[in-house]
Amino acid sequence: MDNELIVCAAAFFQNKGRDVIAEKEFTMGVSLDYRWMSVNEAKLLVKAMVSSNILESKDGYLRPKFKGSEINVPIAYRPSAKLIASITSIKNEPVAIKKNQDDNVFSEMILMAEGSGMRRAGYIAACNSLQKKLDIDIEVAGVMILRDIGADVSNLYEKVRASVLNK
Repeated sequence: MDNELIVCAAAFFQNKGRDVIAEKEFTMGVSLDYRWMSVNEAKLLVKAMVSSNILESKDGYLRPKFKGSEINVPIAYRPSAKLIASITSIKNEPVAIKKNQDDNVFSEMILMAEGSGMRRAGYIAACNSLQKKLDIDIEVAGVMILRDIGADVSNLYEKVRASVLNK
């Protein structure tokens, strides 16, 4: 399992083009962007990679403990069913979900998008796309998407500002 865990981590970091990433961005990227697995399975994947000493977790950020250029990642890599099954068997210890102001602001934006008739997955995908395109925080992208679909975002400005400044 460890070899595929290394390939999986290398594939993710090579696709992102970075060597440090927020833990939440990793789990959301694995589940929503690449659709490799569910969010809960992605959290277990992080846990397995950290406990196997493949990734270092510090202050909510993940860094690989290997040189990504040394890992041969197959084209169009996708984790095997065997890897996903092996990490889901680690479920004996619950994964802590950190709730902070950033989560609350974005959760509020998701609810506003749904209230405006946009599907949750479509809203999140649009936010991720705009975030990558403009290299901005997800909360800023979220406000822009909401504004574009006609939602009243005036009550979000201060919350988003505070969220971005707290990062």
